Amino acid sequence: MAVTKLWAVKYNLSYVLDYAGNPEKTQNPNYSEQEYQSLSDVIAYAKDEEKTEREFYVDGINCNPATARTQFITVKQSFGKTDGIQAYHGYLSFKEQNITPELAHKIGMEFAKEVWGERFQVLVTTHLNTQHLHCHFVINSVSFTDGKRCQDTSWFKFRHIADRLCEKYGLDYITNPKRQQPNEYYYNKLDKAGMPNRYSILREVIDKAISHSRSMIELEYNLKQMGYIPDFKSNHKYWTVIPKGYKKAVRLYKLGDDYTNEAISERIYRNRAKVEIKRFHNGEFKKRQYNLPTREHKILRQSGLYRLYLYYCYKLGTLPKYQKPKPSEIHYLLRDDLTRLESLTAQVTLLARHNISTDEQLFSYKHSVEENLIKLIADREHLRKQVRLKTDDVTLSKAREKLSRTTENIRKLRKEIKLCDDIAERSKVMEQNLEQVIADEKTNEKEMKKYEQFR
Repeated sequence: MAVTKLWAVKYNLSYVLDYAGNPEKTQNPNYSEQEYQSLSDVIAYAKDEEKTEREFYVDGINCNPATARTQFITVKQSFGKTDGIQAYHGYLSFKEQNITPELAHKIGMEFAKEVWGERFQVLVTTHLNTQHLHCHFVINSVSFTDGKRCQDTSWFKFRHIADRLCEKYGLDYITNPKRQQPNEYYYNKLDKAGMPNRYSILREVIDKAISHSRSMIELEYNLKQMGYIPDFKSNHKYWTVIPKGYKKAVRLYKLGDDYTNEAISERIYRNRAKVEIKRFHNGEFKKRQYNLPTREHKILRQSGLYRLYLYYCYKLGTLPKYQKPKPSEIHYLLRDDLTRLESLTAQVTLLARHNISTDEQLFSYKHSVEENLIKLIADREHLRKQVRLKTDDVTLSKAREKLSRTTENIRKLRKEIKLCDDIAERSKVMEQNLEQVIADEKTNEKEMKKYEQFR
């Protein structure tokens, strides 16, 4: 199976060309240094330049590898297109480990000639320094025939050529590859790491809505009540949902096999067979309501920045610690901070440790830390001078130990300063988010009261 990738090079063209043609990566490992020198003498005697380049697995299409950079630039200057993208750098990697360097380089050359060979200059190299052999391509961004810029840069445009060449030489390849969007790859990566993300939260919301639904109409209603916009039209190939706080819809089949059109319909159908059993009450039962103090009341007794951070963590679901936060029940403005819990914890710990409640106290503390930092940096320079002096081993050991402690203290103070800056910047955003969260909660309470009248 061959894996291909191509990306643009906007700066430092010579670096890319040097990397692709690095002799340490392209030299054949089957020959020792002495054997290669003898072979080079024979080749030099025969004046066969192409064979030398082929032995290093470096070849040029419409250019000479030794002067590829100069030839690339000459073409750009002749057509007046020296700005923008300078070249495209790509690779073709082979899964098979028993493939020979000669065959890998042959496939790479055929691939480059068919895709770019008619109009562009291409440097083709085969690197042998990894477990999987792979060919590198450096393509000039400007055509030497008509001066037009290279447009053949999408893998989906020329992947079928790589597949055909793999089939020709008996190599494996994927017949119907699935194209994965960058965002989809990012969300799947967060899923594997167990981090909350757009997809995992949406799964949780849909599962909750389905568990309370016995028809598609009820499912749409439940999702709308939770702030989501569903589109379950029967004539649509893929059902979609727009999460709260987003503008772009998500196709539900991307969430997994349990979220396709057929799977959701089946889950709704199974809910109809469930029988709800309620306990019979003889007469009316009036619940007694006691207004007991909660953790929220305790937090609201605090003041200033410390109260803001505690209340924000409470709304985020991280207080109390023994309760696992449910991302689907957290307001959409706060969900992104679930990936920044460590920094929020460090910030609120700093506020609690030094009793900081106002902006003035925060900046005063930061100023004192900066003064201590300046002193420690001066002490460290003095200690470094002592270490550089040729003294006895005991004095040198003590100086090094003190230097290590000073460096560690400097590192801690710099972290404190960064935390102060983050608190000053983040606190304003947190205030705005909490105002919107409280306003939305009041609106939802009013809607629920109206809904209770019709139950």
